[in-house]
Amino acid sequence: MPKKIKISVVGIGLMGQQHIKAINKSKLCVLHSIVEIKKYESKSKKKLRVPVYSNIEYLIKENKPDAVIIATPNNLHEKHTIKFLKSKIPVLLEKPISDKITSAKKIIKAAKISRTPLLIGYHRRHNSIVNVVRTVIKSGKLGRIVSANILFWIYKHKKYFKENWRTSEGGGPLGINLVHDLDMICYLLGPITYVQAFTSNKVRNYKVEDTASVNLIFKSGALCTINISDTIVSPWSYELTAGENPAYPITNQSSYFIGGTKASIKFPNIKIWYYKNERSWWNFIKSKKIKTNKSHDTLINQINHFSKVVQKKTKPKVTGEDGLISLKIFDAITKSANSGKKIKI
Repeated sequence: MPKKIKISVVGIGLMGQQHIKAINKSKLCVLHSIVEIKKYESKSKKKLRVPVYSNIEYLIKENKPDAVIIATPNNLHEKHTIKFLKSKIPVLLEKPISDKITSAKKIIKAAKISRTPLLIGYHRRHNSIVNVVRTVIKSGKLGRIVSANILFWIYKHKKYFKENWRTSEGGGPLGINLVHDLDMICYLLGPITYVQAFTSNKVRNYKVEDTASVNLIFKSGALCTINISDTIVSPWSYELTAGENPAYPITNQSSYFIGGTKASIKFPNIKIWYYKNERSWWNFIKSKKIKTNKSHDTLINQINHFSKVVQKKTKPKVTGEDGLISLKIFDAITKSANSGKKIKI
């Protein structure tokens, strides 16, 4: 049996804890250690039964892991990631790649210089549902893609905002949640050329936005609207419809709608709408469900993929460059929201 990959997790907040659970369920790796601030140390040691460090340098020097997952705040990604890359330790970096484009480029450069794998944690690409939809689009069954509509309406509770960075720039639904949708819609529909966005913080009145409307223009000519808010009570968001993260209860709804000249598709509860004969709004439109198991193991799939990359059995599915593209789009969205203008990518 191949040797299991020993993975350290840096940061045991919301996502760090999910990564730890995924590691414990994987057959390809084991939890090596965690790195977290001292106030969590005794609690973590007792619960996880692995070494706990408050210092990255000491971990690398004294007990070097095979690989590392970094799930710290965005503004610390460059500092933490480059330390591991310089030591030739493969990194799975939680999205977004960083809080600044210049910082993201430094991270990518460090990976190239050290020739060490760098993966970005857009775990939705590891969901079977997403790949089924991508196959349908590429098959031409939908015809030419004309437009898409994405809803992300959730309500984040008060405890979530006890972390001060979540009320500051980069900590809102655009920086935390939208980046996933940007990566996935590019994965499905190709490169984006222009963006325009509007934001509001009128519900919570934090410095960061709580609601936004984003318009995208793709190189293909297709359009997309993403409406996002963390102040709305609703069942329509990817987290609540995909069932890939056990932290969120599942609703039997969809949050993605993609329309083409031959048919349209909605997902995660996949259904295709089409005309049997002549395409006309006067004719009865048919629908067909595509049966596929909802992936409750997406994070585990990502961990297994990461382990195989470390073993040099495959190449990264989501690279640092992919992370940079999403960050550039996000940066353009931020600029557009501030100016009201259409921004070229």
